[in-house]
Amino acid sequence: MRLVQVPAPSAADLRAGLLAAQAHLHSLGITRFQDACVGAAAELGMPDAFDTYRQAAADGVLTCQVTGALWWDRQRGLGQIDEMLARRERAHRGRFRATTVKLMLDGVCETFTAAMSAPYLDRHGHPADRQGRLFIDPETLGEAVRPLAAEGFQLHFHAIGDRAVSTALEALAGLPAEQRRAGRHHIAHLQFIAPRDMGRFRALDAVANFQPLWACNEPQMEEMTLPFIGPERTAWQYQIGSLVRGGTRIAFGSDWPISSADPLQEMHVAVNRVLSERLGRAGEPECANPFMPAQAITVDDAIGAFTSGVDWVNHEEHAAGTLLPGLRADVAVLDQDLYAIPPGAIGDTAVVLTVASGHVVFGDL
Repeated sequence: MRLVQVPAPSAADLRAGLLAAQAHLHSLGITRFQDACVGAAAELGMPDAFDTYRQAAADGVLTCQVTGALWWDRQRGLGQIDEMLARRERAHRGRFRATTVKLMLDGVCETFTAAMSAPYLDRHGHPADRQGRLFIDPETLGEAVRPLAAEGFQLHFHAIGDRAVSTALEALAGLPAEQRRAGRHHIAHLQFIAPRDMGRFRALDAVANFQPLWACNEPQMEEMTLPFIGPERTAWQYQIGSLVRGGTRIAFGSDWPISSADPLQEMHVAVNRVLSERLGRAGEPECANPFMPAQAITVDDAIGAFTSGVDWVNHEEHAAGTLLPGLRADVAVLDQDLYAIPPGAIGDTAVVLTVASGHVVFGDL
């Protein structure tokens, strides 16, 4: 076996990658996004795209509006806040800004690293000796979020297990109410929410940031999740409909490139709770059955989560997110009217034109 060391990407490589990614997102109708992993180089071994974004914005080639979530390095403590403040100041003009901090609270269910309040099960349905763990303990998290929120940073929590979700909500509960309202802090992924926490999102002004493509029956869910959590916690998964009906503010994202960035495929699952045929797995027997269909939402709610919901999170509701005079012309034109077609056809829809800030960035007029 021959081992080859891949060199670190150059500035030119990173710029080319950004422009290729931007072109792909524009082809899906996306004109603005939050990058949840800016500055994670030391901890995750990923390139730091901060300067790439900043230079692209300065050169006028960044056509997406980008909010950078600065990565919280759990090994460095409070000393990194000064660096984050300096980065925010350096990125306060143009289409890139760094006003958010990403706090990774746990892992994922499939590797048993999502932090749960009770143990996972073994393949025989018995409690095992693992229940994941918090990557940031509650006391340390509280010490971090208080000065970050006081400095005006938005908090972006990664929380998949129910214990991680509870911990994020507790951290928000420790903030003054005016900082919660002003920050528009959001908790992402939310695979498991315990019943006791369902009402706390609205009470704490926390935005529920879902990746709805995952809320379906597919091989990973059937083989790597359900056997290890049991029926009670199965019902705690991706409770989008219940939160919408309870008045929680919802925003949708993709977690791309972990999964598809296509908002139409995400909306298809949010409304139908099954994968669309376009993804190529819908014909598998387990994929044909809706997953917790009572948690489905309306087409209008799904569109809102990807438009006005995203702009609320990014503090841009007065600039974009709705088609009104005076707002930024960010428009995606589809080949079907989502309100006129059967819900099961949402995933068959394609983007034919994307306009970002009044300029055509995909398709032709």
